[in-house]
Amino acid sequence: MVEIKRLKECTLDEAVQAWNTGFEGYYFTMTMNADAFTTRLVNEGLSTEHSIVAFMDGVPVGLVKSGIREVDGKKVAWNGGTGVASSYRRHGIGKALIERSLEIYQEEGVDIATLEAIQENEKAIALYEQCGYSIVDHLEYLELKGSLSASPITTSTGLYTLQNPVYIHELDRLSFYQGMNPWQTHWQSAKGSQALMALDENGKAIGYANYRKAFSKEGDHTHTIVYQCEADPEQKDADSIITSMLAEIFGDFSEDITRLVPNSPVSATSYAVYKGLGFQTTVKQVFMMKELFS
Repeated sequence: MVEIKRLKECTLDEAVQAWNTGFEGYYFTMTMNADAFTTRLVNEGLSTEHSIVAFMDGVPVGLVKSGIREVDGKKVAWNGGTGVASSYRRHGIGKALIERSLEIYQEEGVDIATLEAIQENEKAIALYEQCGYSIVDHLEYLELKGSLSASPITTSTGLYTLQNPVYIHELDRLSFYQGMNPWQTHWQSAKGSQALMALDENGKAIGYANYRKAFSKEGDHTHTIVYQCEADPEQKDADSIITSMLAEIFGDFSEDITRLVPNSPVSATSYAVYKGLGFQTTVKQVFMMKELFS
């Protein structure tokens, strides 16, 4: 008989065991120690109150990490990882975890539940659909590595005024801020990131970006991660606005670094810009939502 507890009722060791066994043999390495597990909870706004762990005969065998935040006046929940130990799969534990998570979301007055799933993980997607989630977009992790001999940005990028940096919370004030993009691309989830805005000739904000530069222990710049880079959809030159901001972020592309874009919605104008600059797809996911009415 499966027993489901809130994460706050479990020990840290039980939670880490449930995570590591639940994601053993996954599409990429997900193993965490206790420090990494706790850091992810804090950095991504996940909650021990809303996350749950499944037990069988006293053994932690699965979990769902969840967070809840307000976006545009609505409560949005994110399933930040569902895992079940391989030896306990096909016993209904995954479904029990998803159903219990949805019950908790409803108790908290959540309007929209969201999650992402690896595109090839057909069993997981089928389970989520069985529980009422629908695919609303496709996502891709994009990457461009190394020093380029010539910048892929060949058009003029001086058409707009770029305000850099701006206080990151100011992004929330923009009417076109993509608060319903995947959770990990939100400014609240991107600890240590910075923001910039593109302004038109009247000083009106027409674009924004949220990004972070990562450094080695020796202080060398190794990665730049762009979480969101968007233009006001009412602007006819949205692709040009986005390109200008990327030129500000990446310079002439001569640095020997890795440039990353996590969970880029393929429906967004920015996705086409990234691909046009030579970014390659490394992971494909689906973005799923379920509307809840408490």
